[in-house]
Amino acid sequence: MFLFFTGLVTGQVNLQNKPLTKADAQVFSKAETEYQQVQKELLQLEQQKKQLLAMMSAYDEKQKKLIVRVEKLETSYDNINNKQAAAGGNYQNQLLNATKQMQETQMSFNLQYLQLQNQMQHENRSYTAISNIMKTKHDTVKNSISNVR
Repeated sequence: MFLFFTGLVTGQVNLQNKPLTKADAQVFSKAETEYQQVQKELLQLEQQKKQLLAMMSAYDEKQKKLIVRVEKLETSYDNINNKQAAAGGNYQNQLLNATKQMQETQMSFNLQYLQLQNQMQHENRSYTAISNIMKTKHDTVKNSISNVR
């Protein structure tokens, strides 16, 4: 492949028996460089997408574990509240406040999760747009290379 490119640049390989001008060789060389850069950028985008999906999966797992812990705490608070209500204790307000605080924390986690989902959707749209643009560039470079031949 390198010999073919070298031959095209030097004008030694000619598919239509026409001499290649230096301008044609430069256009071909520039198009090949751009094609390689596009391929490299596509690889980087794929890696970034995989990383984002892994991060979102890890976030989901952590949130599920936290929700289970919150539910256990709420259950234990309810049990304590029931025991103290039977004993006529004065801890109902404290338990009510603690439960409200737990609910606020859970709402905060839900908000963070929604924000992460929105960010992922935005990244996905950006990735798709860039991918489409790079594919168009690739096709253009490929066609210009085939036209030089």
